[in-house]
Amino acid sequence: MVNRNNPARRIFIVCNYFFSSLIGLLCVVPILHVLAISFSSMDAVFSNRVLFWPVDFNLDNYNIVVRDSQFFQSYFVTIIRALLGWAFSLTMTVLAAYPMSLRKTTFPARPFFVAYFMGTMLFNGGMIPTYLVVKGTGLLDTIWALILPCALSTYNVILMMNFMKGLPEALSESAFLDGAGHWTTLWKIILPLCLPSLATISLFIVLAHWNAWFDGMIYIKNMALKPLQTYLRSIVIVDASVGDSAMYLEDLIANATADGSNGAKIFLALLPIMCIYPFLQKHFAKGIVRGSVKE
Repeated sequence: MVNRNNPARRIFIVCNYFFSSLIGLLCVVPILHVLAISFSSMDAVFSNRVLFWPVDFNLDNYNIVVRDSQFFQSYFVTIIRALLGWAFSLTMTVLAAYPMSLRKTTFPARPFFVAYFMGTMLFNGGMIPTYLVVKGTGLLDTIWALILPCALSTYNVILMMNFMKGLPEALSESAFLDGAGHWTTLWKIILPLCLPSLATISLFIVLAHWNAWFDGMIYIKNMALKPLQTYLRSIVIVDASVGDSAMYLEDLIANATADGSNGAKIFLALLPIMCIYPFLQKHFAKGIVRGSVKE
């Protein structure tokens, strides 16, 4: 039993709360700053008076966003990408993890496949060979170029595999004795017990697809298929470069206006994840702890 009255223990708790609060602030402060900019006037942004609270509150920046058709097109592409990527990745993760969670007597080739999957965490083909494969398979300028190359994560497979291995073997054995096969056992017995791990991995998959920008930059040339983060990066980088080289008042004013509208776009891009995360948070700790235990 842990002695909470121990001075060393109390010092650890105080330091733990302090550093956790500091990390939390480092995550929240940029969001508050962007949100404040999005609701502030152009004059306030231009004069750098906006910190963490809107100055001269107005909705002008959001009116500008509403007229930006490319923003909503990229938003729609990212939603479709996240949904399709979640379905493909979660299905492949489950199908890869279940055989490797079986005992060696049931699946003799299990050690080979475990080593094979682990090897992909250490070695990969690299960016140029991957691009050539995507190009050779005709996936360039299609949404599948954003989904199929990253459809399976070895890290997620290991989490799911270890979670399945932690389930009582008696459940599977009793199902086999009753005449159930592997498919029936997986879908009707194993997966209902893996909800914490499934929720955790789903969160990882959706976040990865929602925040990805690099693959959209190298695989997609059609602006109608550009994902949201790639679009946001393009306008932020362009506006920043214009601001750095601005020589005239008109350029500075245009840059201040862009900062306000970009802040609104960035906040709207964060909104879906901020709404989804609280519903999955209760499963997050359990899924990580049980799924991260090594063999």
